[in-house]
Amino acid sequence: MINFDIEGLQSLVWHYAGVEGIITPTTWEIIICKSVGGKHIPGNIFMSDGILDSFGLSMKSRILKFTKGTKQTVDFIQCRCPLNENEDIGSQIIETLVKKREESFREFNLDNMMDVSILHNRSGDDYNVRVFAEEQDRYEDLNLIWKNSCGYLDSHKSWKLKRMEGNDKTFHTCLMVKKVFDVTKCVANFTLKSVNRYDIPMEEAKEKYAKSKVQSK
Repeated sequence: MINFDIEGLQSLVWHYAGVEGIITPTTWEIIICKSVGGKHIPGNIFMSDGILDSFGLSMKSRILKFTKGTKQTVDFIQCRCPLNENEDIGSQIIETLVKKREESFREFNLDNMMDVSILHNRSGDDYNVRVFAEEQDRYEDLNLIWKNSCGYLDSHKSWKLKRMEGNDKTFHTCLMVKKVFDVTKCVANFTLKSVNRYDIPMEEAKEKYAKSKVQSK
């Protein structure tokens, strides 16, 4: 497993929440990498958004209100997925996931992929954060049953992988992954005070902008 500097994580959240108002997905990647002493991989090219030793860090963030209980079900867009409508959709989805994982392994000399999932939201000056980290499923080993572009684990009650329908004429559609999170197993779960300095009145913005132009001359 990877170790988080929780105090560092909270400090970075406090800083960026004040700067951005709502922390963006790219900023979350930077925050997580700094919190574990890893290296950020910019852009949206590889499955791995960061690396730490032999671990790839695949990071997803969602702005969500937290459930009152200990369990919360969340779906994420994992990646783009080229599909041929005349072939088996399920096998193509798995092939895409494995291909993207192995590309990261080869490029960065990795042998493990960790999923780091961040659930967050702002309520006034309170910024709420939950971070989960777990080894990524080996998708090719899952016992999935496919029906209508959805992959189900054993029982048919809830899908795990799902093709997200779109209007793309080349069928280069998105793939969604559903996870059930247990709050008792999260890496970090905190609320901190962070004044939203991102949202300012128009007149204040004009005043600051005018001052910046004078100072730049």
